[in-house]
Amino acid sequence: MDAFEIGDRIKLGHAALQCLADDAGVQLIHIKGYATLEGLYPTLRTSTDADILVRPSHMSRFLGALQDHRWEKVTSFFTGSAFHHAASYRHPWWGAVDVHRLFPGLQADPEEAFDALWARRQTAHIAHFPCTVLSYLDQVLFILLHSVRDGSRGIRDSAHLRKILSDQDLQRVSDRARELRAEVGLAAWNGTLEKYQNHSDYLLWKYMMEGGSRMDEWRARLAAARTPRDKAATLGQAFLVNTDHLAMKLGRSPTRGEIIREWFVRFGLGAREFIRSALHRASSGTRGGGGRAGS
Repeated sequence: MDAFEIGDRIKLGHAALQCLADDAGVQLIHIKGYATLEGLYPTLRTSTDADILVRPSHMSRFLGALQDHRWEKVTSFFTGSAFHHAASYRHPWWGAVDVHRLFPGLQADPEEAFDALWARRQTAHIAHFPCTVLSYLDQVLFILLHSVRDGSRGIRDSAHLRKILSDQDLQRVSDRARELRAEVGLAAWNGTLEKYQNHSDYLLWKYMMEGGSRMDEWRARLAAARTPRDKAATLGQAFLVNTDHLAMKLGRSPTRGEIIREWFVRFGLGAREFIRSALHRASSGTRGGGGRAGS
């Protein structure tokens, strides 16, 4: 199956998801990929899955409808990404979908953020079916926020928008980002992230931009966790095997033995990174101390 055939399948998936939501009385918005206005992405860009943002208060009803219609869960909200923002599902006919309960970068309360996005929603035909999509300005903002986390493809998406957007357009995007409390994510895109060093999400966006060790990732995730309960869950997750990702790597559900073996691998890697980091800090402190003594 080539990229164009996959694209047609994903478009039909968008239509199927909208139909399912309409029947279940669920509000959702199609985001990114084929739900985006023509011209906002570089030419010939393709997508391998659908992305939808579901009203948080409708989420349990929608997930139940997915399961009733042969959509199989691949990853949960907690195992999908560092932002815990989306769960992945797959259908034998319509392919894959990322079901978002929030969008990384939007700091507003998820229900309030959805209200703000929903108020400006528009309708677009995907696979000849009317689907609810973001407004033009919100589509641009979502592409920019996502480009920071999307590797080389994100770099191309970002460069394309820099080429076609005017200074006035960018100011309107910046104003909209403030309304949705997305200033930190947008700062990661426009190179001004250092202004937000005291923000809880600073380390996580810095990691998304620059990479780093697993220790760096988990330190960033812990800092970004909002509540004591979230921090405790994040800390506990750092020591557990991500069985969803292990299943994807193996192509099947892992056995108990494979999970245990993966835990020892994970623990060993973490221990080595911790030791290297401690030695590096000790070495830096020694060099710094020597310099001060001679001054």
